[in-house]
Amino acid sequence: MVSLRYLDARTLRRALPMEDAIDAIEAVMRAAAAGGARAPVRTVQTIRRPGKEDFVLVVMPGTWEERGAAVVKVVSNVPDNPSEGRATVQGVAVMLDVETGSPRLIVDASALTTIRTGAVVGLATRLLARPSCEVLGVIGTGGVAADLVAGVAAVREVGRLLVNDVRRAAAAAFAERIPFDAEVVADTDEIAARSDILITATSATDPIISPGAVRPGTHINAVGNFSPTGREIDGATVAASTRYVDDIDNAMEEAGELLLAASEGLIPAGVEGITGDLQGLVLGNVPARTDDDEITLFKTVGMALSDVAGMAAAAAVAEAEDLGVVLG
Repeated sequence: MVSLRYLDARTLRRALPMEDAIDAIEAVMRAAAAGGARAPVRTVQTIRRPGKEDFVLVVMPGTWEERGAAVVKVVSNVPDNPSEGRATVQGVAVMLDVETGSPRLIVDASALTTIRTGAVVGLATRLLARPSCEVLGVIGTGGVAADLVAGVAAVREVGRLLVNDVRRAAAAAFAERIPFDAEVVADTDEIAARSDILITATSATDPIISPGAVRPGTHINAVGNFSPTGREIDGATVAASTRYVDDIDNAMEEAGELLLAASEGLIPAGVEGITGDLQGLVLGNVPARTDDDEITLFKTVGMALSDVAGMAAAAAVAEAEDLGVVLG
């Protein structure tokens, strides 16, 4: 008999350490290539709120046959929530057992989203960044930032952290609590110029760094924007980079950095403007970094298979160690 188990955010983190999440996402990418894991393009609906940023509803399903997992994540995205003390992303994720059809696991979707986003960025960084990276720059210190740093730190030796946020107090607080030698830097171009690895995780819809600010050899993880009409990274920087995405279908719908650069004639339109996706990188089917001066850009808008991977890995550990609350 399959029991339904609930993991709150803290317990989910016990069941899904960052290193395990990275390995699970790599495994699900291999399974997807063999046809054993699938996820359609997610459903996104927007509700306008006068005087505030839009409410966004996101539904993301996916399956992983080998692990007997069918997952659906339902979340809201409210960018101005942090100013009122609430998480930007909230919701739930449910995993059903494929053999019985019974619900098997429910988790806090906000925690799942931040962990798996950090893990996706960690995996991309492992595959694309120079081995000798020491300085990590982070622009945007919202709820996902700590997991993004943890994902990078799991695959590279981070010796120095540079932090920026439009809310200077938030940047200072983040620098205080993160377990790294951290410095708050007011100028985003300065962060771009000093970083070996750069993470952008803001709600900005216009570029947050200037053309030419990123130095040769940098690996960029662009995380914050998932609107086709917004971007954190300017077109010239996108054009100067070798470009990768988490999922090509989702990117063609939502990756404003690539769509806008193509509309400006700076990169080829459609898939021709992308070197490859995460699955291709994992399998070695697309070229990765070719030299130490190349700028690599990984654009993630989110993919359901990373949620499936996280849920399957967490379920195995939670059941083995009897974590969380059994609901029935």
